[in-house]
Amino acid sequence: MYQFKFADVGEGVHEGTILEWKVKEGDKVKDGDTLVIVETDKVNAELPSPVDGTVSKIYFKEGEEITVGQIIIDINDGSANEASAPETKEALGEGEEKAAGVIGEIEVSSDLIESSTEVHEHVAPKNTSGKVLATPVARKLAKDLGVDIQMVNGSGFNGRVLTEDIEKAAQQKAGTTSTVLAPKVTISKEGNVEIVPISRLRKAIVKSMTISKQVIPHTVLMDEVIVDDLVELRKNLKPLAEGEDVKLTYMAFIFKAAVLTLKKFPYFNASFDQENEQMVLKKFYNIGMAVDTPDGLIVPNIKDADELTLFGLAKEISEVGQATKERKVALDRLQNTTFSITNFGAINVSFGTPIINHPEVAILGVGKISQKAVVINGELKAAYTLPLSLAVDHRVIDGADAGRFLNYFKELIANPLSLLVQ
Repeated sequence: MYQFKFADVGEGVHEGTILEWKVKEGDKVKDGDTLVIVETDKVNAELPSPVDGTVSKIYFKEGEEITVGQIIIDINDGSANEASAPETKEALGEGEEKAAGVIGEIEVSSDLIESSTEVHEHVAPKNTSGKVLATPVARKLAKDLGVDIQMVNGSGFNGRVLTEDIEKAAQQKAGTTSTVLAPKVTISKEGNVEIVPISRLRKAIVKSMTISKQVIPHTVLMDEVIVDDLVELRKNLKPLAEGEDVKLTYMAFIFKAAVLTLKKFPYFNASFDQENEQMVLKKFYNIGMAVDTPDGLIVPNIKDADELTLFGLAKEISEVGQATKERKVALDRLQNTTFSITNFGAINVSFGTPIINHPEVAILGVGKISQKAVVINGELKAAYTLPLSLAVDHRVIDGADAGRFLNYFKELIANPLSLLVQ
């Protein structure tokens, strides 16, 4: 009996909702057949069967919530394993914890994970067995937030540390006991008001934005660059792009320039490991792009953007953007982003103060390209300009370095032919 679990997809996705079952008990399935569609914080994911067999038991109904690690369906594939009831965050057993993977199961040791020796709060853990009981998701969250998991009181079964325990400890470490930065208040509902529950995606946005602003001291630099040559080059290349069924937007040039700039300034294509006081420099370039969807902002990434041509970038940006708006983007597109770009110009805005996508250390905002009067060599002329807003993590990036990064990017985008030869 194969027990299919809701996989740990990472990137803060810990739970989901069953949207639609594609099978019923008694159905025969083959490896790769879609079993169920699950709504997560960021995408609607189709989960395929990893084995051939017959559906023996479905544990959850459509509309019910599931969490990472829970068994959601049993498939009789001829193996001797017995089926078991679905696990919950509180009921996972001791010893070796199992995190579901795309194929089979991944054994995850429940041995103590070493944490920082700098203890900021002294809370006696409930568990006295010498091991901290926690799911892999909770351990990862603790590492991301710099929380010593050994010092966290677990509220789950047998003292197991849950993700909400980690979040609470992180807030206490930052000097607040609320799940958000603002204190709890009673909001009056008298008068003509409408109560609108926020979506699962919006809840995820609330959490990620709170963490980013709570952890990262942002510094934002703003400037603009004359892009007459960029406008002309795009105009000349558009017919060629259309001949290859490619929609050539300015974002392709911006991505290309961003990658080249990141190669020159590697500390911007990185994450800051605060617990171990070290920078993690990424030697790959997965460039995130903020996509405005009907349900809220989602940031997928273009994988290995440095290996794509200008037209290749344009095609990827278009396809990934459309899939994201339809909530059909692949889960791996939401993972391991190294640097992000947000386009204020898409909403007819020039400048903004973008929020860094934690644990990245920088984000570039680009505004609308517009024609206006500028002074060039002492003469007043009409020129196309591109507004830029660069936010950096001031813990590890100084303003001078941010300025040099922005100036080099401006140099590339003002001379776009250089993008085609590098």
